[in-house]
Amino acid sequence: MATLADSFLQDLEDLEEPDPEADEPAAKKAKKGKKALPVEKDLSTASLVEDEEEDEIPDAIQVFMNNEKSGSSSVSEMLKNDEFQKLMDEVRERKDEQPALELGKQLSEEDTEYPLITRCNSLVREIDDEMMNIHRFVRDIYSKKFPELESIVTSPLDYLQVVQRIGNTKDLTTIDFSDILPNTAVMAITVTASMTAGTQLPRQELDKMLVGCDEAFLLNDCKRDVLLYLESRMSGLAPNLSALLGAALAAKLITAAGGLLNLARMPAQNIILVGSQKKSLLGMGSGAYSTQGIIFLSDLIVSTPMEFRNRAVKLVAGKCGLAARVDSFHESPLGQVGTQLREKILQSLAKAQEPPPAKQKKTLPPPEDRPRAKRGGKRHRRIKEKYGQSEFKKMLNRTKFGVDPEDNIYSEEWGLGLPYFEGKPVPLKAAKVSKEKQLQRHIQAQKRQRAAASAGNESGLSSSLAFTPVQGIELANPSAQRKAPDVGEKYFSTSATFVNLSTPMRNP
Repeated sequence: MATLADSFLQDLEDLEEPDPEADEPAAKKAKKGKKALPVEKDLSTASLVEDEEEDEIPDAIQVFMNNEKSGSSSVSEMLKNDEFQKLMDEVRERKDEQPALELGKQLSEEDTEYPLITRCNSLVREIDDEMMNIHRFVRDIYSKKFPELESIVTSPLDYLQVVQRIGNTKDLTTIDFSDILPNTAVMAITVTASMTAGTQLPRQELDKMLVGCDEAFLLNDCKRDVLLYLESRMSGLAPNLSALLGAALAAKLITAAGGLLNLARMPAQNIILVGSQKKSLLGMGSGAYSTQGIIFLSDLIVSTPMEFRNRAVKLVAGKCGLAARVDSFHESPLGQVGTQLREKILQSLAKAQEPPPAKQKKTLPPPEDRPRAKRGGKRHRRIKEKYGQSEFKKMLNRTKFGVDPEDNIYSEEWGLGLPYFEGKPVPLKAAKVSKEKQLQRHIQAQKRQRAAASAGNESGLSSSLAFTPVQGIELANPSAQRKAPDVGEKYFSTSATFVNLSTPMRNP
């Protein structure tokens, strides 16, 4: 069965074969017009000679198959570019040189080195884009072996390093990732690799993937050289921004923003997100990621406690915009403005971290010695007499010490008695009861109890015992002691109920 490559080759061979039927009429026409058009004959012969001299078109499919078999094809097109190699050679030569600037001057557009600095700012972004392309290339290949690795390791450079170390290894416990990833991510990779459904990669794809990883690391080294060159030129390009953030961080911020002018035109809220990358916190789960910009690496933010870090980020972003605008106008070439802005940020953060002041005790006002005007009048005196304390209350509060108070039998509390007025107790006649009356009341209470006990027992079966002074015990019948009522006493006694008539009697 013919393959797709064979069919393409057959089509190309058919196109290259001459058509005799088509050549005959063309030759006859040439013979007929030989005398009439000599100039056209010369032009046609010249064009045929040029076509024969042209090189043959190479077969693209064959070239691709040869590269696949050899496995030595390059992934990055930037590394093949001669202009890129020349630019990197010039950067490496000038990286260790110091700019020849006079004191108090700043790099301007007229300087010979300024175009190279501007080109390096855009070159860093181009290198990042090329590294991302290589990362996608390697990810598409290695997803057949370990598809879950992309969700665990989000950084492109870390992903390429992990892929290069793993390769086609099945047991990941023998590989050390401690210098690349945190312990949580290493544990997640080890556990996920034991449960993955990927397959082993062919040797050709594995070699191509490893070539891509090496080229990505080479591009990263080129990026580091460019940043070191820009860092050495930051004192002349952006002295105030370098004084605020440091030369290394200022170079990264300017290159990520696309130049000093672009950074100066940005608002503060956009500077916070410049160069932001997705950072993994725990290594697993879609919610365990945070986005952080370049200014989060500043020592002003890192040294701030977590509860004040949002305030520090806003302060640093705002001051970076001011410093970039000062540098874009070539003012303060010695970086005095950047130093002042840094001191203001430190003072503001120190003031925010101070504890609240302690509450101070309020002193009492001094007393006034002069006599105050007092209110008088008849109405005031009446109110004072009405609500004032009476003489009896005043005497009641006065007690003579060392003298036992009079006992009060009606008081339930012990140790309380009657007050003394001038050493004499005040008698309360209404409350005083003699002993004779107390005895009489006790006897009457006993009589009432005996009468209540004997009441209602008329059956004759019950009896009452009474103690008398004549005899010791006397058995008495209460029913026999009662006197029988008279005949007339029943109807005409004073206790009868019908003593009054409702209508008066008529006289006869």
